[in-house]
Amino acid sequence: MKILIAVALTFAASASLFAQAIRDVDFRNFTYSPYCAGSTPENVTVINDEFSEEKQEDGYVDRFYFKVYQPEYGDLNGDRLEEAVILSVCNTGGTGNFSEGFVFGTSAKKLVLLGRIPGGDRAYGGLRSAVIKNGLLVVESNDVGELGGACCPEVIVTTTYRLEGGKLSVVGVPVRREIFPVERIVFKRGTSGITFTTRLPADEGKRFVLGARAGQTLSVSVNSEDASLRLLEDANVTFGINNFLARLPKTGDYTIEVRNNAATEMDVQVNIKIQ
Repeated sequence: MKILIAVALTFAASASLFAQAIRDVDFRNFTYSPYCAGSTPENVTVINDEFSEEKQEDGYVDRFYFKVYQPEYGDLNGDRLEEAVILSVCNTGGTGNFSEGFVFGTSAKKLVLLGRIPGGDRAYGGLRSAVIKNGLLVVESNDVGELGGACCPEVIVTTTYRLEGGKLSVVGVPVRREIFPVERIVFKRGTSGITFTTRLPADEGKRFVLGARAGQTLSVSVNSEDASLRLLEDANVTFGINNFLARLPKTGDYTIEVRNNAATEMDVQVNIKIQ
């Protein structure tokens, strides 16, 4: 019994050392090998999360920027040792911002790259988050949907991975959800406006649709500087601080977009009036 206890304690201590070891790695000042630097991976060393470089070429300046985000930790292969997941983004001088993820673990007391998380350019597969839950890697990425472009994702795709045999394999079917779910707004009879509170996830929002007549004025305001407003249809819009006023050119539906620009979920009070 004493021998079994000693072995168990030794294993627990070893696991603790390995777990502590990967957390001691300074991923903010570290050398990565992203694909965005070229057709094959090239070493890029970040200092305080970033690397930037400019080279004067024949008639233009060649720019390269690479950034990593805060690591996420957890056990991905059931060995009671933590792995580290780091997301990155790079820009090679144009409008594209290309994301990629790295999964690091330990083997024979050495840090090893266990896998890469495929990403993309902004709305075209750009990575939003990656966390380890119940031994699985859960990754959220962007999709353009039907209305979006490279700048503006409309859908979040959640893909779950399992780490097996040193490889990441997809578990089940990726799940899709709208970044801006749509709700229709109806005023109470005899009123010309509505005030309500809505909960918005971080970096997501909602769209509110309401009918109006040509020549009417639509005013919308929110109670938070972390929330932004946008009218999707064409109109003469004047923006203020946390509000806008729009003169509506035609009869029909208008769509108000409220977005949470904060890093955490929050409640936003929305005030809508039509006159």
